[in-house]
Amino acid sequence: MPRPETDCRRERQTAQRLFEHALLLIARQHGGDPAQAEACHQAQQQWRQADPCHEAAFRAAQQAWQATEAGSLRGALALPPVRTGAQTLTRRRLISVLGLAGLGLATGGLGHWYRAQPLQQLSLRTGQGQIGSSLLADGSQLALAARTEARVLYYRDRREVLLAHGEIRFDVRPDPERPFIVVTDWGRVQVFGTVFSVAVRQTGMRVAVASGRVGVWRRSATREGTVALSPDIALTAGDSADIDHAGLRSGHVSPDDVGAWRQGWLVFDAQPLSVAVERWNDYLATPLVLERDAALAGLRLTGSFPLARPAAFLDALPRILPVRVVRSPDGPVRIQARR
Repeated sequence: MPRPETDCRRERQTAQRLFEHALLLIARQHGGDPAQAEACHQAQQQWRQADPCHEAAFRAAQQAWQATEAGSLRGALALPPVRTGAQTLTRRRLISVLGLAGLGLATGGLGHWYRAQPLQQLSLRTGQGQIGSSLLADGSQLALAARTEARVLYYRDRREVLLAHGEIRFDVRPDPERPFIVVTDWGRVQVFGTVFSVAVRQTGMRVAVASGRVGVWRRSATREGTVALSPDIALTAGDSADIDHAGLRSGHVSPDDVGAWRQGWLVFDAQPLSVAVERWNDYLATPLVLERDAALAGLRLTGSFPLARPAAFLDALPRILPVRVVRSPDGPVRIQARR
């Protein structure tokens, strides 16, 4: 089995080769007649599209090429100093230096971007009324509720899911070397191996844990682009957390109810009526209409309802909350405050 230092050396060598080849493609385009330049441009495009690592190497080489007249490479490469009265480093000289030297940029900054490239990428999406699932390469399983959109990015040192909208139940395969991270506009969740769900709505984010332990971080303007060492809250089996404009609130949930929509149920545990209506609308051909009333939207709903019987939910709602349901033969069902 190869040693870790051998793997690192191979990665650096690969990064250097990609960078040097990208720089050569750029140099070829800037020499010769227009026909030759166009042919080189086509070769560039084909090479860049062949692999995400090619594209990243090309961008790094492009930055180096553009820096040749500004001197910004001097801090990254052991370039000869500019003498008084001498011209700035020419691109011809740059090609010579980068092509023949050990290319410290490749083993330093370039090695960094190479390690930062995802090994695997996957886009996930479900439509109105659709439920989906995905088995990831490491054995982790994702179950998607209706109208969910996410991207999966697996790196060398971490596994990330960027959840834009909707809800996913995660059954994560443990890997101490690569934590599993869910990133949303409202915050982030990090685990090593557990079963939990994350739901993202316009008004907030909800995390519920069926087993294991997860850390939850709120997104904060005071730490934009950074992550605190300690989570804002740590959750274990049966715990939940809601994050919205009002802050963070902890709660409790039955582990069996985490991702209950997989079995055809919508379960609400003291959730705002606005969230309940939005979740129902993910599955209904004709969406419910909630009257624009902040007090009405903030009413807390608790209960379990079968997805296949939305009428049962509408019949029960006035008995649970101070609302009235107005049905129209030719229009949507409206939910209004009882006055």
